[in-house]
Amino acid sequence: MTVKNNTNNNLLLINYPPKYPKSVHLYITNECNLDCRKCFYRSSSDIKKELSFEVLKDWFYDWKKHGLTSIAIGGGEPLLHPSIIETVKLAKEMGFHVSVTSNGTQIKEIKPDRVHISYDTLHPTWKTKESEIQEAINYYSKLGCKIGINHIVSNLENIEYIEGTFKNVDNILLIREKPISSFTQWDSIPHRDNYWVEGCIEGSVCEQGILSFHVDYESNASICSNLKKTIKYTTLEETWNKLKKFNCDIRDSKAPRPF
Repeated sequence: MTVKNNTNNNLLLINYPPKYPKSVHLYITNECNLDCRKCFYRSSSDIKKELSFEVLKDWFYDWKKHGLTSIAIGGGEPLLHPSIIETVKLAKEMGFHVSVTSNGTQIKEIKPDRVHISYDTLHPTWKTKESEIQEAINYYSKLGCKIGINHIVSNLENIEYIEGTFKNVDNILLIREKPISSFTQWDSIPHRDNYWVEGCIEGSVCEQGILSFHVDYESNASICSNLKKTIKYTTLEETWNKLKKFNCDIRDSKAPRPF
């Protein structure tokens, strides 16, 4: 079956399901300059861990060979990675669509396609670092990057606050708190069509493990960054053949699997 994939607002005709994934969520470091106590991705280790640039380079060439088109870089705080500039530059030169998710307190000379800034009540930056975050938004906007706000939803008022505060962003992505969200008013969100909504909320077909996968700073691979079940990443072909057998086990997830 051939379908249109609208990842990153770029329509792409693909055979569905594809033989290999089209995108990867790549967490390159566990280092972070914030201490968000409810962070689902918070590292339990005080030891800084990161993927070396040499490892990343080898992976990029393997991914390119197998038709992967998009790399979403996160962490930790990915802008603290010592080779973040070289990593983004190489990925762009190889033709990947590159997005970077940051907490907005760091600025580096990188030019990905998209920069997403995490901003919500789970972060200590909430209503305390808005000038820094706006500075980052302005900086990357001037470079031509698309800008998004990733917002973990806790109440309706905060959604309206985000929309009113950051008027010069391209999109706001609404995210469910992990592992379990106490927010239940999804159908009451005003002008909901203005937002990007996470698949686990929307109840749409989840494409994690079908069009994309996740690998972290310790080379642990999974179908989704929200899942704790992982295997060690080796090559794309070997790892993907194993991951395709995984199922999503997030509690109260609405997102169905297509097969």
